[in-house]
Amino acid sequence: MKVAVTGAAGHLGAALLQELNRRQIPMSALYRDNDLRTAGDLNVDIVTGNLLDSTILQLLFKDCFAVIHAAAVISVNGDPGGIVHRTNVEGTRLAVNAARESGVKKFIHISSIHAFKQQPTFQLLNEQREKVGTKAFAYDRSKLAGQRIALDANCSDMEVIVINPTSIIGPYDFKPSLMGKVIIDLYKGRLPFIFNGGFDFCDCRDVVSAIVNSITMGGAGETYLLGGKWHSLTELAQFLSNASLKKIRPVALSRFAAKAGIPVVKLLAAVKREAPLYTIEAVEALFEGNRLISSAKAKKELNYTTRPFDETINDTFHWFKNKGYLDQY
Repeated sequence: MKVAVTGAAGHLGAALLQELNRRQIPMSALYRDNDLRTAGDLNVDIVTGNLLDSTILQLLFKDCFAVIHAAAVISVNGDPGGIVHRTNVEGTRLAVNAARESGVKKFIHISSIHAFKQQPTFQLLNEQREKVGTKAFAYDRSKLAGQRIALDANCSDMEVIVINPTSIIGPYDFKPSLMGKVIIDLYKGRLPFIFNGGFDFCDCRDVVSAIVNSITMGGAGETYLLGGKWHSLTELAQFLSNASLKKIRPVALSRFAAKAGIPVVKLLAAVKREAPLYTIEAVEALFEGNRLISSAKAKKELNYTTRPFDETINDTFHWFKNKGYLDQY
């Protein structure tokens, strides 16, 4: 039972390869370039090429029972150049079509909690929550469009399941991810100020365990939310302080201060010709993200389990430390 993974170079992709290898499941993986760090010495058939190339996708999916479509562009700064839409929407359409043509029996699409409306913030958010609208941020709209394309392909010949994780954190963060950089920057004292908001965090290892379970579990045409628990960035800093045995006490700024600083941040980014330190999308996610996300359905049907947040932060910090990331970045 061979499984193909798109987005293998990313954080979730790396964790997926580790879990598939642990279960001794044959796998193939798609990489955009020759950065193959996430493959390591794992037994994986590597395919290098563009997600938007259907010929490459058919090569990747050859002889595979299942596809885990994890490739995506995460953005908190709109969709400059259209890369978010091309990857998250058109890339999903091409992957679905190639999987069907290749005889794949199970297509597992990795979407995001951001496909769902987050407000009301303190009311339970489950799979029945209303989806985002046409005025939502570009990334949110792209994830909803991608999961709809995937679900529309569900049929007796190829079952489709959609997985919606919250904010993924944990080891195997080779690039590192946006949250991985936050952890490193907090440890190194480069973030003396943070914002008094937070996220619902989930551990990448818990997420990939449920995803791999969904190869043989879960209902066709169903969506599953994989969350953990909401924690503030202040709490994250405290857990990191405990893990690193270093005093990490950044000052937490209000939502008002965050919004007030956006014009200055934009101006500085324009002068330096680089991405802004933060955006209105990041601020909204921090302060308006739902705090009562339910994973009950995934726990029941995919055997999804969650570990304590302090364990996640501890393991993530020591993974970065052992890999030398605290010196490199």
